[in-house]
Amino acid sequence: MATERVVAFGFLTNRDLELLGGGFTRHFPVTDDDLFAELLDKLDQVEIAPADRGIILRTRDGG
Repeated sequence: MATERVVAFGFLTNRDLELLGGGFTRHFPVTDDDLFAELLDKLDQVEIAPADRGIILRTRDGG
């Protein structure tokens, strides 16, 4: 893996993993200890707007 470039990461539910199937083996479980609570709160504030050739991500406060 050291020579492979990471192109995405995500927070997946058990259902997501079921949908991805048994071939998806490169996931790493995290403990539900609020370690990511602040990050998840920030991500919940992101709004997505269509753009000409992609999307624009902005916080609800416009920042």
